[in-house]
Amino acid sequence: MLTEKEILVLELLSSRLLAKLGEIKADIGDEPDGVKTSIQRLVSMDCVKVIEPIGEKCFVITQKGSKVLRELKNPERGAKIKETFDMPSPNA
Repeated sequence: MLTEKEILVLELLSSRLLAKLGEIKADIGDEPDGVKTSIQRLVSMDCVKVIEPIGEKCFVITQKGSKVLRELKNPERGAKIKETFDMPSPNA
C-alpha cells in the first residue's frame, strides 16, 4: 500500500514534472520516516525515476506513477491499485 507521504510525492511530481530532493522536502516536510525513504520506495516500484539533467539528482514521475495517481483518485479503481502496491513497510 502506498503511504500518504508517497502519494504526496507523486502529486507534487505530477504538478512539477521535475524536482530536487530539497524542493520535495521543503514542500512536503521531512519527518523521521523521511521523504527520501518514500522516494526510494517509489523508485523501486517504477513510479518515480532519478535523472541528472543539471548535474544534480532530480526526480520525475513516470507514466506508471501517473497512472497510479489517477487510479487512486478514482474510488472504484483505487482499491485495486492499492492492492497491487501492497508492499511491507521498510521499517517492518
